[in-house]
Amino acid sequence: MFERILIDSLIRSMQVGSLYALMALGITLTMSVLKLPNFAHAEFVTVGAYTALIVSRNVSTNPIIILGLSAIVASVVALVSHITVFRPFEKQKSSIYIMLLASFAVGLIIRYVLFLTADTFDLFDQRIQVPLEIWYRTDNFILSNVFFWVVPTSIVLVIALSLLLNATPLGREMRALADNFDLARVIGIPVERVKWLTWLLVGALAGISGALWGIQTSVSPLMGWVVILSVFAAAILGGLSSFPGTILGAYVVAFSENTIMQVLNFQFGLSFSFKPAIPFIIIVIVLLIRPEGFTQFFKSNRSLKR
Repeated sequence: MFERILIDSLIRSMQVGSLYALMALGITLTMSVLKLPNFAHAEFVTVGAYTALIVSRNVSTNPIIILGLSAIVASVVALVSHITVFRPFEKQKSSIYIMLLASFAVGLIIRYVLFLTADTFDLFDQRIQVPLEIWYRTDNFILSNVFFWVVPTSIVLVIALSLLLNATPLGREMRALADNFDLARVIGIPVERVKWLTWLLVGALAGISGALWGIQTSVSPLMGWVVILSVFAAAILGGLSSFPGTILGAYVVAFSENTIMQVLNFQFGLSFSFKPAIPFIIIVIVLLIRPEGFTQFFKSNRSLKR
């Protein structure tokens, strides 16, 4: 009995960790390249999920089309947020605290636009319409073809993003901005163009992860906000600069929330209501004991900061 529960929770941890990794990579990009702790990232994820829901109902149930359109819409929302809100504050040389509050404000605006849309068209807690095949079912877990969409897609995107950052001119320019913004401008790097492309990339990652998350669960206006703390915990474990560290952090958070909680519940009767506290605990421990997270384990050019 316990062995079956453990295996189920490990599979769930892998699936959830892959999604956390996609979301957290966007946080790492905005923090390293744009110097912005962007809490509106949660709503970019939700925008991707709602785009996937609408596309699946009215356009196509093909997962490739759903993911592609979700990436496009979320990337446009992210870029518009930069142009209309974040860039004006940057020009005023606003502090990081003002930028943080601005990201909360952007997130709230997007969230309540989604609430109004969901209320108007009855889109609360809806499932994205994709071909679903149940391959394995227990009382606590369902394994379907969604697992083989989520995990391989996340792995492929992570590899593609790593190649972009380490083997392309855009990646070198992004790393230059992360390392020294003023020097990058002096040596002729088109800073504004790199920022625009970074926002598009961040939005695309959020949109795809939101669509995949919505396929796995259901879509609601708060779905991105519910997971954002876990995503930030993963990014903080990665030191907010290391891609490999962020990916490892995502799986650590997912493993803690699923497998460790499952063991504690089975062995000691600990309620699953304590699960939301796990990201808080991880963030506090990391910031107190090892603020650089896993960065020291990945001292290579894969880190955005060198």
